[in-house]
Amino acid sequence: MDFSIEKKIKQYRSKGASRVKIALTDIDGVLRGKYISLEKFESVVQSTGSFCDCVFGWDVADILYENDVKFTGWHTAYPDAKFKLDLASERWLSDENAPFFLGGFVDHEKADLHQICPRSVLQRVIDRAHQHGIDINLAFEYEFFIFDETPHSVRQKNYKNLKPFTPGMFGYSVLRNSTHSEIFNEFMDYCSSLNIPLEGLHCETGPGVWEAAISYDEALKSADKATLFKTFSKVFFQKRDLMATFMARWNLDFPGQSGHVHVSAKCKKTGKNLFFDDSSTHNMSPMMKEFVAGMVKYMKPFLALTTPTINSYTRLVKGF
Repeated sequence: MDFSIEKKIKQYRSKGASRVKIALTDIDGVLRGKYISLEKFESVVQSTGSFCDCVFGWDVADILYENDVKFTGWHTAYPDAKFKLDLASERWLSDENAPFFLGGFVDHEKADLHQICPRSVLQRVIDRAHQHGIDINLAFEYEFFIFDETPHSVRQKNYKNLKPFTPGMFGYSVLRNSTHSEIFNEFMDYCSSLNIPLEGLHCETGPGVWEAAISYDEALKSADKATLFKTFSKVFFQKRDLMATFMARWNLDFPGQSGHVHVSAKCKKTGKNLFFDDSSTHNMSPMMKEFVAGMVKYMKPFLALTTPTINSYTRLVKGF
């Protein structure tokens, strides 16, 4: 892409911006990042940056893994890992008057794809698909609970007797999204401003539950949008003294919630939908049947990725 660092910095300064926010995903896909000066940003763009690889050696609560870890740990002294910024990921954070970029960890020696960085793992899968002449598109949907709480109040309550944003069950409620139309519309506009356009947003069944469908895109861009959505939706609500959570199930008396991934494959040359066959049962092409069969066969090992926490399994109950 055509990216002039000199022009960009001049543009940022003209807007009164004096710093850049950057973020990378840790082993769980959670964004970790920092602010850097414009001077540091110029240096990183021209080469690489460094970020402590403890983000591959701890959990979402910053507890370091001690169970026979191999990639990084006390035995490696958690060294800095190299990363590159994806200049195509640029967003503008209007409420911070600062540009934002996503980065990806790279191999320390080759400055190439990283061994275990989630973004690198996905890129390798995409590259393999491209070798077979296949383009992958993804679309994500997320259900999440919104509470009339703050990060402090939930801890003071020991995460019990929390007050949902709205009471009771009322899926697809027009009453609620009309009563709270201001915050619904603000949220959709906020997502659009971050290049995370939503195809739909509605109340899901459960107290204070919303569901958002992010517009589909190329696989890597969609995964970036999904990660950004989970972080910045929390930002949006916390700035309004509310709190959003994506945990699988916060209370056994209420339904759980999920993230859904929609996958499509098309021919790189013709753009043809490779999962569709109008002459086949259920319009499923042979490739789609093989895809579904593979998902079923490897469902159990996939759980390590799709359900990485103990709480995840409170969602995987018969009838839910």
